[in-house]
Amino acid sequence: MARAENYGHDRPTEQDAVKALADLIGPQMAEGLWSLSVQALGLRRPVSTSADLRKVAEHVMEVGELSRVAGRSLKVRIITYEALARTVQA
Repeated sequence: MARAENYGHDRPTEQDAVKALADLIGPQMAEGLWSLSVQALGLRRPVSTSADLRKVAEHVMEVGELSRVAGRSLKVRIITYEALARTVQA
């Protein structure tokens, strides 16, 4: 797992995203929604790049209120991780 060491933040993963979604809508619904979103975007699982995770998060946000919360949370985590990683590399 990639890590911005000086800040203690791990790079968000697909597994993190599906778990967060499952906490809100249940594990079966989360797996189904995530898989359908990945498929709708023409991607393949496991989604591994930050850019693709962000795309799936944005797609999930369009589905409903609870999924919007999980999608936005993931998107914020990705943006934060990327910003911190750039700071660490500089």
